Amino acid sequence: QASLFKALVSAASASNALPIEDMGFYRTLDKEFSKGIDHVGSRLLSISNNLLQKCSDDTGISAKDYEDVDDVVDNFNGVVDVVDGLLERTDLCLDEMVGRVHKPESFLQQTAPEVTQVSQKSQNGKLEYKFLHAKNVVRPQIKFKDRINNSLTAPIERKIVYKPHAKVPLDNTETLEMDSGSIVYSLPHPYEYEIKHLEYPEHMFKEKKPEMYKPFDKTSATWVDTEEGLRKMMDTFEDVEELAVDLEYHNYRSYLGFTCLMQISTRDEDFIIDTLELRDKMWLLNEYFADPNIVKILHGADSDIIWLQRDFGLYIVNLFDTYFVTKVLEFPHHSLAYLLKKYCDFDADKKYQLADWRIRPVPEEMFDYARSDTHYLPYIYDCLRNELLEKSGANQNLLRQVLQRSAELSLHKDEKEIYDVKNGLGPGGWKNALDKWKYRMNDQQLSVFKQLHYWRDHIAREEDESVRYVLPNHMLFALVEKMPIDSAGVIGCCNPCPLLVRVNAQALALLIQRAKADALVGASQTEE
Repeated sequence: QASLFKALVSAASASNALPIEDMGFYRTLDKEFSKGIDHVGSRLLSISNNLLQKCSDDTGISAKDYEDVDDVVDNFNGVVDVVDGLLERTDLCLDEMVGRVHKPESFLQQTAPEVTQVSQKSQNGKLEYKFLHAKNVVRPQIKFKDRINNSLTAPIERKIVYKPHAKVPLDNTETLEMDSGSIVYSLPHPYEYEIKHLEYPEHMFKEKKPEMYKPFDKTSATWVDTEEGLRKMMDTFEDVEELAVDLEYHNYRSYLGFTCLMQISTRDEDFIIDTLELRDKMWLLNEYFADPNIVKILHGADSDIIWLQRDFGLYIVNLFDTYFVTKVLEFPHHSLAYLLKKYCDFDADKKYQLADWRIRPVPEEMFDYARSDTHYLPYIYDCLRNELLEKSGANQNLLRQVLQRSAELSLHKDEKEIYDVKNGLGPGGWKNALDKWKYRMNDQQLSVFKQLHYWRDHIAREEDESVRYVLPNHMLFALVEKMPIDSAGVIGCCNPCPLLVRVNAQALALLIQRAKADALVGASQTEE
């Protein structure tokens, strides 16, 4: 294991020695070099995909194969989820090995979470990787003033009740739309009119010398966890023209997930907001997030736009997504880490990508990691905007293209996920999981699979847990393959047995019996 890790570090160091910006130039000089790079890249991607699928099978977390570098950068959260699942499974295995039994009430009684830190240092003392993982964390949902309701039949709940900077009144008229073949109720985007009729500030279309960021190691960020602190922070936004924003999210011990931290940076200050404490006060930020005269700078905001709406009722008017700039200007890479290195010579520290952001108090290293995601963004925005203007025509076509794509993204709206029992369609449907199963199922197994998949989704919604926490895919398929008809058999198929499976083992055994019987009845009716 140590030799493998050293080999990986050596390979990574060798690849990092090649300047990214000059890679295209070197390719043109030597065709054999270009072919070699493509061959090695293809092999590495294939090995990584194989490893990811193996880990995916072990954790029960679905992960798709990555097609190219851009796909890896754009969808790296899939890797994070798989590794997080491995860590959770490690916790369960260790607990079972030492005979430790967790009672549900212990989650409420514990005052300080147990934080597991695993690190490795090289010979020169530099930290090469570090995982921060917590167990027995008090469930933040317990303290939320807005009740979590994942029910399929629950009415649509939109958190925005006050609409600052409105050009048209807030519209709460429900409409009927189709989702995965089902008719669902939907609400209009509160700021659709304002975004589609946005008049951008003139300063966005003028080149200016980038305003240098303040040294990271000589400044600090302000921790905000009270309403008073939130309002004091907002007072500093009165005269700003830009706000850099990022979120840290958790979605393993929750059905839909929830935002744990929000980072906001102006050109003068950095703020880290404890959104678990201020969840019901965050709507106040609409005063600035919906202000068309303030540019909101984010990178790869697809998920952030939905999380802001779902958790806080926050909407962004005048979004500038730096990810779209990397596409329009055809940069070789599209990650925030690439932009940080290119414009700030800052090496993004991704050692804490796997951290559990529910941990309180937030460890110092995680605090600094979160802060670095927005600290440099205003300066990067200046540089990118200048490049767009320099390479645009007289009508600022490239800049306007980025703004158009950003506006379209900010128009996305949060919708309730529908579980399609009949056809299994949709992101959480049974068809996606079935397509990944390598072996053919008979009629009984298929019936059991559909019933177990529905049970898992139902329990996950009811308990506000992720489906992979309730019953990982590899355990789901183990139950389908063996179809046990007693509680001991159910528990025996799941090692280590998830808490909610153990509690419901008898019910699952009866469910499997009924599913098998239904399949036999259906087969006999078909023959008749």
